Amino acid sequence: MKDVWIISGIPAVGKTTTSKVLAKRFDKAVVISRDDLQAQIISGNVWPDGTPQEEANLQIDMNIRNQCALATSYLEHGFIPICDEVVGKEQLLTYQERLKGYNLFLITLNPPFEIVLKRDKQRSKRSRFNNPIRYAILKELVLTLSGIGLWVDNSTMSVEETVSFILENKNKCFLTQ
Repeated sequence: MKDVWIISGIPAVGKTTTSKVLAKRFDKAVVISRDDLQAQIISGNVWPDGTPQEEANLQIDMNIRNQCALATSYLEHGFIPICDEVVGKEQLLTYQERLKGYNLFLITLNPPFEIVLKRDKQRSKRSRFNNPIRYAILKELVLTLSGIGLWVDNSTMSVEETVSFILENKNKCFLTQ
């Protein structure tokens, strides 16, 4: 298999949960979370909603490149990588450049915003995003890919139903190089 899946959307849409359930549908799959890569930075860590914003943006780019490097390594060992990230046009270009020659599948989880806010409040305090200004910025970022890949309103579906819908519509997820 030469497939790489990218699960995108703003925080609290279900990217990580969906990615993990999708991974279980394959014989050999791995979830590569950009948040997990970010958390590995012990000194000098600047989260995407942190300051200085220039450093945060550099670390976002670095972690996407690291996702791609890990994806390539996992692909070489027969695993299907599933990358979990907030993706806009620039980020997608990085994935396409770094993963040239592989089949890229893009899914954007896009429930109504009031559902996102409700889900965020249900997360543990440590996991909550709760940043209205950053939410607006990230929503605009995600919308730069409107119409590209498969967009899913997962507000009325269970995670299992969401993953089944994604796999049933795999052709709509596929990105041509």
